[in-house]
Amino acid sequence: MPGMSEPSGGWASPGGDAPPPPAAPQSAAPSLPSYGAPTPGWNPPPGWGAPGWGQPRPPEPKPGVVPLRPLGLGELLDGAVTIVRRYPRPVLGLSAVLAIVSTVLNVVLALTVLKPLIAFDISSLENGSTTSTDRVDGAVGSAAFGSLGSSLVTAIATLILTGIITVIAGRGVLGQPMTLGQAWTELRPRLWRLLGLSLLTTLLIYGSLLAGITVAAVLVVAMGAGGLVLGIPIGIAGACLAVYLYCRLALAPCAVVLEKAGVRTSLRRSGTLVRGSWWRVFGVLFMAWIVAAVVGQVVQTPFIAFGIAPTLLGGGELSSDPSRFLVLTYIGAGIAQTVITPFTSGVRALLYVDRRMRAEGLDVALTAAAAAQRVA
Repeated sequence: MPGMSEPSGGWASPGGDAPPPPAAPQSAAPSLPSYGAPTPGWNPPPGWGAPGWGQPRPPEPKPGVVPLRPLGLGELLDGAVTIVRRYPRPVLGLSAVLAIVSTVLNVVLALTVLKPLIAFDISSLENGSTTSTDRVDGAVGSAAFGSLGSSLVTAIATLILTGIITVIAGRGVLGQPMTLGQAWTELRPRLWRLLGLSLLTTLLIYGSLLAGITVAAVLVVAMGAGGLVLGIPIGIAGACLAVYLYCRLALAPCAVVLEKAGVRTSLRRSGTLVRGSWWRVFGVLFMAWIVAAVVGQVVQTPFIAFGIAPTLLGGGELSSDPSRFLVLTYIGAGIAQTVITPFTSGVRALLYVDRRMRAEGLDVALTAAAAAQRVA
């Protein structure tokens, strides 16, 4: 891409699964060293050990959003925020557009399907009246169908945003500029692979959870109270397996986007990078989830409060007009997602870079690339 010198070896995996990128023209900026496998017998270059007495530690290279060395938890979280701050147009701009589309769909769903359903159910409970089964089934079916469509659009939008941010993070570690158009150009050839990977990982993770819960429920139904002795451990095991798979496969999207790997290859690459460091990956992802949840609640709480305040202050019932509450709740959720999704995607992308620096010596190649970039 003109003006964007990609590493000469790309982000190819050590196994060489990704095809090499085309050679850069002579007039282009100096190409960066390969991001492939570390050379046999690799050792840190001189001067990277502990400084001797009276010798100051050399300044660590940081041309981009994070230092070019293995990262700590705080640096991963701060780096994700820095990505948003340094690339606000492609990150927040795209995130806002996708959040608006998702919010509009949810608001339309709330006004056309959920509002009558909520008003109908609450008024029925308050009056103690019985209703037609067909009427209830129809309302619930319409709500489920509408929610499924809205969730599907939201999932695709989140997937695209995650891929864009992964591309930007790959350039951001060296401080290279990137526009939304450039990021989309790099992501587009891998979008279908990213979609297939997302579907497969979702099936594996939620399938494990559902299998454990289903077996536990069958045992309880078949054996009664005695089935709890076997059912509860099996249900817990299914949940633990789902969490394990989520962390083990968490870096696969980064392999698809940055290494140009296939679906199966990216799953193996993620397992290879996570192996031996599962608990650390779990801790980083869990902490990012906590931060995102807190920020989401802070953003959404005022909208929820404004939604229910007129009802509480006026002494009315929520069933009389739930539209205000529903619309403000979805708007608050859309604004929260505009901030949360770039943050969590950035943490995952930087965690991928961190794992490659720790396991494959990528920090040495990045440092040399940064030095070549300064000379150019």
